[in-house]
Amino acid sequence: MPQSWSIAQAVDRVNRSILLPAIQREFVWDADQIIRLFDSLMQEYPIGAFLVWHLNGEAAQDEMKYQFIQHYIEDSVHPDEPEFEQMRYHNKKIREEDEIDLPSEQDLILDGQQRLTAFYIGLKGTFTEKQKYAQRKNADAWNQKRLYLNLLSGDDETVDDELGLQYEFSFREPDPSNSEGTYWYRVGEVLNIDQSDDVMDIASELDVPDEQRWSAGTTLKKLFDAVHNDDLIQYHEENTTDRERVLDIFIRMNDGGTPLSKSEILLSMATARWGEGEDSVDAREQITSFVDNLNRRHPDKNFKFGIDFILKALLMYGTESIPQYRIGNFSNENLDRMQTVWENGTFQDSIERAIDLIVEFGIDNRSLTSHNALIPISYYIYRHNPSLDWTSQDGLETRKRIHYWLTSALLNGTFNSRPDEVLDDARTAIDEADSGYPLEEIHSRMRGRGKVVGFSAEVLDTLLEETTYRSKKSFLLLSLLHFGDAVREGVEYQQDHIFPQNRLDAEELVKEHEFPRPQAEQLEDACDRVANLQLLTDEENARKQELPFEEWIRTRTDDYRDRHCIPQNDSLYQIENFLQFLDARDQLIRERVVETFQDFTQERTEITQD
Repeated sequence: MPQSWSIAQAVDRVNRSILLPAIQREFVWDADQIIRLFDSLMQEYPIGAFLVWHLNGEAAQDEMKYQFIQHYIEDSVHPDEPEFEQMRYHNKKIREEDEIDLPSEQDLILDGQQRLTAFYIGLKGTFTEKQKYAQRKNADAWNQKRLYLNLLSGDDETVDDELGLQYEFSFREPDPSNSEGTYWYRVGEVLNIDQSDDVMDIASELDVPDEQRWSAGTTLKKLFDAVHNDDLIQYHEENTTDRERVLDIFIRMNDGGTPLSKSEILLSMATARWGEGEDSVDAREQITSFVDNLNRRHPDKNFKFGIDFILKALLMYGTESIPQYRIGNFSNENLDRMQTVWENGTFQDSIERAIDLIVEFGIDNRSLTSHNALIPISYYIYRHNPSLDWTSQDGLETRKRIHYWLTSALLNGTFNSRPDEVLDDARTAIDEADSGYPLEEIHSRMRGRGKVVGFSAEVLDTLLEETTYRSKKSFLLLSLLHFGDAVREGVEYQQDHIFPQNRLDAEELVKEHEFPRPQAEQLEDACDRVANLQLLTDEENARKQELPFEEWIRTRTDDYRDRHCIPQNDSLYQIENFLQFLDARDQLIRERVVETFQDFTQERTEITQD
């Protein structure tokens, strides 16, 4: 039999007797989705049924539970300052030491978490957003906001045609100013209105022009009725204590119109399986916490690792042969093996060391185009615990092989198709290796599958033609010119145009240099080609900015030009010869990369024979 709560009743019970099971996913809605839900309330649209897992007694006491988020922050990487302590990106687990006095009967939300969290945030909480392009660790970049309703909106007028919104809800900082046509009412205040109160009388006391008071009162009354309506939240109750049945029900459900992602389903499966027995492990808490720590480890690199990355790595580490990354292959047997790997303790260390290593190579989130490419590196560290110290011969050689593997895999799009086969090939080669990173063995297996590996002349032709300043591959391609520096202690580089962008502006070329417009536009279009890009240290880039281009380029030493593959012919530094400059540098880059990695391959052959 369907049962019901009012929104006010449900919100009042949240985190007291209404809680979340450990198998639930994270809160994934954004501010616009919360606003659409409240607008649906006001327009009297149905909000969908809920599913509740009702437990009592020992079953309720023994089940792992989480709290709903009240003060939400939209990124797990944020400042550690005191004012952020109450904010949550992840739901908080309820522990015995929290000494929360929970009732013997509890309702765990299986379907409806997103909607109920949205109501809870909108009525009793806050939504904290980061300003665009600001640093995540900068406290001033974040704004904590509450939900407000413009009481002068409505009246059958659409406030957002694209979203179909009729009422103007907005997350705003406290005490927003009003203007003509707006009166911002904090939505949570409606909870303080008693059922016996006359809402229209309350509205008459608001600082609203007389001619708009009735309209404001009508809107407030509609909000009050929606929140206090006794049967608005319709729910079905599941009373089983069989966790397998509950997990199956959960996986089949979609929550608030947002389908469950594969990683959410798989994490729920791991949480349910690892949570069994006396030595239970909360997979949800531990894995999400580990992912957050990875993303915080190098905050300036803006990494955005996810649960998928960790689950796929665990599957590779823990299974005898790597199955495809799909739900059917997360059997109880495989989940048990993955738990064993997780609890071993060296898994986490291998992931962290792999990330630290690629950061030393100068790679950040933008250039790491596939997280999968990290997994063979971390697995190699897990199996062989190699020295990665560039000051030792073995450590330097290992770094060279790993750097070559990583840049080749990312630039050639190795993981764009059939990634599980690549991981299987890599694991087999690593398992059979004596100690060194088995680069050629991995590449040999990949060639057998028709994968492109290494940097042949044909591969380089394609890369040089397709890679531009805005491409995620541009840094990686240019880093091949600094192979020796990159594999050592790590040099911080900035990507810079050789011929400055302002010198190749079409309007400037026409106006100041009297170029024909077609030629000027051709030069401007070619400005972002990778052959016009170089990697400079901060110091080098600062010196370049201080000088006019003609002066700077002619003061470059032969060593500098050779290191950056800049043609030695001074006539190519004239703007009218820019296209010839690009062609000449393209050729120099081809020759450098082929020569560098031909030598490296030969060096590896000699080492193997020795």
